Amino acid sequence: MCKMRRRHLLGIFVLLKYCICGDVQDFDGNITDVVVSKSKLFVLTDHRLHQMRHDLYEEKRKDITNVPDLNRVNILVPFDANGTLITCGTFEEGYCEVLDINDITHSIYCESNILVGPKQNEKYVAFIAGTSSSRYFVVGKKGHDKSTQDNRYSVVTFWNTLESQFGRIFSKINSDGSDAVIKSTFGDVEFIDGFQRVSPSESYLFLNTKTDNERKVLVLRMDSSKERKIDIIKSLQASTIRCCSDKVRPVLVASTVIPSVNDVIWAGVFSSQNQEDPENALALYDISNVRGQVKGFCANSGNCDSESGSGLQPLSVVFRYSSMSAVAATRIESWIVLFIGTSDGQLIKLMLDERYTPGCPIMLYKSNDERAVLPRMHFDPVDFKHIYIALKKQLRRVSVVPCAKYSTLKDCRAALDPFCGWCVNTLRCSTQYECSKSSWLSTPKNSLQEMLFYFQVWPEKTSSKITLRIFLSLESTENPAFSCTFTTESVKLCDGSDLRAVFPNCSCSFSDQLIYTTGLNISAEVALGEQKIKEKLELKNCLNIKDNSPGASYTQCVQCISSGCHWSSSSQRCEWADGPGPKLNIQDACNVNVQMEYEKPEILSLEPNKVSFHGRNRVSLKGRNLESVNKIRITGDLDCVPKESPVFDRSSDSLRFHIPPSETKGTVKVCVVTPDDRCHGNSIITYSSQPSCTGIQPTVSWKSGGRKIHVQGSNLEFVESVSVNNRIQDQTQYNTSSGDMWFHSPECYYYYQCRSITLHVGNSSLNYEYLSYESDPVFIGFTTFQVANDLQVNIKKRADMLHLSVNEVTVTGLQGYQQYQCVLEEIQSKAVICKIKGESGAVTAVDELKINVGYFSTSLRQERPEYLGFFSIVFSLVFVFFCLIFLILLSIFRA
Repeated sequence: MCKMRRRHLLGIFVLLKYCICGDVQDFDGNITDVVVSKSKLFVLTDHRLHQMRHDLYEEKRKDITNVPDLNRVNILVPFDANGTLITCGTFEEGYCEVLDINDITHSIYCESNILVGPKQNEKYVAFIAGTSSSRYFVVGKKGHDKSTQDNRYSVVTFWNTLESQFGRIFSKINSDGSDAVIKSTFGDVEFIDGFQRVSPSESYLFLNTKTDNERKVLVLRMDSSKERKIDIIKSLQASTIRCCSDKVRPVLVASTVIPSVNDVIWAGVFSSQNQEDPENALALYDISNVRGQVKGFCANSGNCDSESGSGLQPLSVVFRYSSMSAVAATRIESWIVLFIGTSDGQLIKLMLDERYTPGCPIMLYKSNDERAVLPRMHFDPVDFKHIYIALKKQLRRVSVVPCAKYSTLKDCRAALDPFCGWCVNTLRCSTQYECSKSSWLSTPKNSLQEMLFYFQVWPEKTSSKITLRIFLSLESTENPAFSCTFTTESVKLCDGSDLRAVFPNCSCSFSDQLIYTTGLNISAEVALGEQKIKEKLELKNCLNIKDNSPGASYTQCVQCISSGCHWSSSSQRCEWADGPGPKLNIQDACNVNVQMEYEKPEILSLEPNKVSFHGRNRVSLKGRNLESVNKIRITGDLDCVPKESPVFDRSSDSLRFHIPPSETKGTVKVCVVTPDDRCHGNSIITYSSQPSCTGIQPTVSWKSGGRKIHVQGSNLEFVESVSVNNRIQDQTQYNTSSGDMWFHSPECYYYYQCRSITLHVGNSSLNYEYLSYESDPVFIGFTTFQVANDLQVNIKKRADMLHLSVNEVTVTGLQGYQQYQCVLEEIQSKAVICKIKGESGAVTAVDELKINVGYFSTSLRQERPEYLGFFSIVFSLVFVFFCLIFLILLSIFRA
């Protein structure tokens, strides 16, 4: 069976090697699975298996489908320790094949009539488990073989991987003759993830279950250190995983294990499956001590009706986002770095400190369309500096260490990326590995929420001096060259013993008289090797920061903290700091109750409220009490710093503003800001992919312009205007039913200048299609004849390439002072036919026609009948003849 299949089904051939330019590879079929071994990358599409190097250089490919037999490969597992790749498929009754991991065209073993993988389009989990001397092939899938004896399904199966094992290769038989399976009374299960931990040797599987009235997420744990399959299965422990405190999310979307030394920390993406509130949650769990049993799951011969143990609760919910579809993780010392794929084609990087506090999300990749990232993402196993993501027919190798794009120490530190730090000797942002024999400055642990630079001031208790201290949120691998300078009006503020600099802090003491009078503007410069950080500081007498106007507490608090002073929340006043202390956060410290002197603004509507990630100009906001609004604040799940946009055309019930572009896709919250910096209202804007154009119709216009050009594609409602060769713009119209957009072609007399069509979206321009131009249509003349009460008009025209339609041409007949509409019936290559309807009496003739085609117009006079033309010619010839006779006779008479 396998030989026949290999001969007829697996059309094997070796490709000529070619170079892949860039970290992206497109395939001719949809990607269904991607797996990574120590030395190779394997990509499975719906009809081929591709063997690639880690740099996406394709080495081999192998056909896996044959249309009459409808084979589908549904299992793909690398077995590095054995140097093989295990594939299983659906051909006939099912099969499994062992391929050489270095040459997939070389089949080592094949076995037919064995159904290991899932049925069509069902999720599964498969991995290698066991000890170094006894490896098994674990497959978790939805059960279809319900036992007639106990009404249970086989959902997890342990298969042999070697001929030397009991029952030989691809056998699921235990030594006692029973099947090595875990059974369930649930018919509807969906496996999401599974893996084996090496030390200690434990296997984990994660799945969703569904009954008529309940959904659950479960984890199954087994002791893989045992030699026999039956003993591994008997060690089964299970627990329910619960998420989350704000609302129940009973469906697991994707998951990953986080590398750890002692505990087993696991991250899962959970969904509520609620379309009205689609926000997913990413939560962390300690799954080291999964104990007990979940009702409905047991070893083959066990009792599936009992339940014990308690469910798992999250250690922390670290991220909420509506479109999360994939997750992967790595660890750098105490930092956890999460990589999140989304269903709209984004790859997001999120850092967590040792207390699981998240930093600012970083966008690593954003697709121009809505292709989802497949749930399983893999790191390059060589250096973990790249991650592989699959998007429909495309595989990308994305760098997870984008340090080189940060050109200054400030930018490098602001990225809050534990992969990146500032190399003092090379003066560039790099990884620690790339910064040898030099101080490497990086973000301190537990400092994700702190800025690089802040300062405090306080009076010395034993002298009449003020101390200014600067704090740098940095740590270094070595002791870097470090110095500070403080100047005011180009004069050094302090030196000698009054100036102290010990990395990462420095301080300056000066006379209190300098600040008690009018305040002090200081220029502070911190030098780290040759890299300098400069800051302008405005110091004030903390006790003099007062504002007695009503509702001024918030403004006073902001001024206080910005001047390095201490804000007392109890007395609601500014005070001197009592020596160095933790940095105060304005948002937390200045959360005061302010009495508003204006009517609270309200947001009623936003139009439009869905835009591309390029933003949108002149958005209309309607509401109440908007006259006090001075800007719009936009905050997204991926934004640590909100975006702000000024307002214009403001009245009490409406205003306009520009939606700024976004690095990410998804929903953001919008509020209106008043002069006291308070935010009011809560509306939603959705950022989506940019417009894409698949074609235009028609593709040609006449030179005077005005032809209706339809643009086909997706997200075309985001287009604000169109230009042809960036010269002439025209407002666009969007058809909500057809999803296409149209505009009128502009006038163009120099054809070579009017070809490219540019779509304008926000402040960005997207070049797509080409529009051809031809001469204006030429109409030669017309004739008429009566058809009952109607007058048919036949207009002669020159043949052209315009392919005019009847709705593009308007014809008006003139008879004296009367005008008649001529209804178009047909346009031929050399003729236009229309009729003037005689609804209120017969129209017998017209003297003139006015013809409009877009912006082009022309007039035609009535053509004379052909016989009149003939007699006119004859009369002219006779007249000429008599003139000649007259001239001849006249010359004879004179002679």
